[in-house]
Amino acid sequence: MNGKIFKKGGELLIIFIGHVSKDVNVRKGRETIVPGGGVFYGAFPAKVFVDEVEVVTKGNMDDKPLFSLFEEKGIKLVWLNSPSTTSIKNVYPTDNPDDRESRMISRALPFQKEDIENISSKVIHVSPLWKGEFPEELFEILREKCEVLSTDAQGFLRNVDDAGNMYYKEWEKARDILRMMDVFKMDINEAKVLTGEENPEKALKIVHAMGPREVILTYKDGVFLYVDEKLYHESFSGWTIEGRTGRGDTCIATYLAVRETKDPQEALKVSAEITSEKMKKPGPYIP
Repeated sequence: MNGKIFKKGGELLIIFIGHVSKDVNVRKGRETIVPGGGVFYGAFPAKVFVDEVEVVTKGNMDDKPLFSLFEEKGIKLVWLNSPSTTSIKNVYPTDNPDDRESRMISRALPFQKEDIENISSKVIHVSPLWKGEFPEELFEILREKCEVLSTDAQGFLRNVDDAGNMYYKEWEKARDILRMMDVFKMDINEAKVLTGEENPEKALKIVHAMGPREVILTYKDGVFLYVDEKLYHESFSGWTIEGRTGRGDTCIATYLAVRETKDPQEALKVSAEITSEKMKKPGPYIP
């Protein structure tokens, strides 16, 4: 574990790195096309609590207008050009928000060293949508550019085959990367793939032992946090299946923003409240 701590006071800048996505969501046979991606759902709730939020992403310039909401809400958008924009089709076959079938339609280019060399921030959260989007060796560069480094399991467990089918498999470099993390987020399905454990508390302890100081786990009814050998839990309330997309991204982004000035328990409580509000309707959390 790297020993970094959250520092109190002063202006906070959070940088989110990851692809935006043209999401095609299918619920009960109804298909909608909406802006999405971890950085999309994370940036807006973070902006509620901190001074500055920046998103570093990649995509085709023709698709940039779909994400005009970033700049409308005062979020700095660094758009790196790519021949294609990442697009994912998400099918929710049941009313259980943990049940999701995803297929990749198109992919933007992966990030490379030149894309992140000139950034620095108090907090950096890396939120890839698929394995290979953010090469693991780039974390060595980011570790020197922030006080708090955070990432999400999804972008390292979710693989894509040649047909665009998305599937989860073991993360071979998990220990090498997690030792550099201050905060790590996963959902209940990712936790099982990563640790082999279905029990949230056991999974959290296993991941914590790999290096991250603070580990967050979301599931359909709420969110767990493991830090300083203590387990915390907060419940979600009032969610709808239509608001499911972006649940974990909202949760971790709010936690990172609030954790700057609050203790872990209070930060988790606020995170669960904001995530519950977000899940009442589609789209990101915007008060």
